[in-house]
Amino acid sequence: MRRVAVHAVLRLSCCFMARHDEIGRMRQNLHMRLAGPGDAPAIGVLARRVVRRWILPEQPAEAAGPLLAGMSARAIRRKMADGQRFHLAFVGDVLAGVVAIREDSHVFQLFVGTRYQGRGIARKLWRRVLTDSVRRAGTRYFTLNAAIGAVPVYLRLGFEPNASAKVPRSKLVTVPMIYRVRAPRHRHGPLR
Repeated sequence: MRRVAVHAVLRLSCCFMARHDEIGRMRQNLHMRLAGPGDAPAIGVLARRVVRRWILPEQPAEAAGPLLAGMSARAIRRKMADGQRFHLAFVGDVLAGVVAIREDSHVFQLFVGTRYQGRGIARKLWRRVLTDSVRRAGTRYFTLNAAIGAVPVYLRLGFEPNASAKVPRSKLVTVPMIYRVRAPRHRHGPLR
């Protein structure tokens, strides 16, 4: 019995170490950049995969068509041409995540590929778009419409519900959320 317990502990330890090593390698190979029009096909593939797996199962059937159509390469290039910004996260040369924002204040996509979830990529993408928007436009608050299943993720990122779940004209069930940028703290205390 003791021998079985020792083997079980060793197997768990090996699995933990392998996962820890994998995450360490991923952090070393993670890089981010702003997307260009040539990235639109890859963004669309990642977004549609994540949406089909994690968002559509909790949505009304009639929401699928319009939602997926907005993730085509053509639609994404049009959004870029309209000034919407897409930030990408790569693990090695594989697109692992994307965050998109319009008017430097409304996040309309934050997707991480299923294989890369739980590794801090969403948080890093969010921090990148937050920093970029505050720097570019002095943004003081951010909004988004979260799918029901994504609400816990956004709560961990610091967003708060901004209203109850609603079904807008698009038939997509979402929870409006808001993130308020805190005023920077003074290092030397308040001015007198």
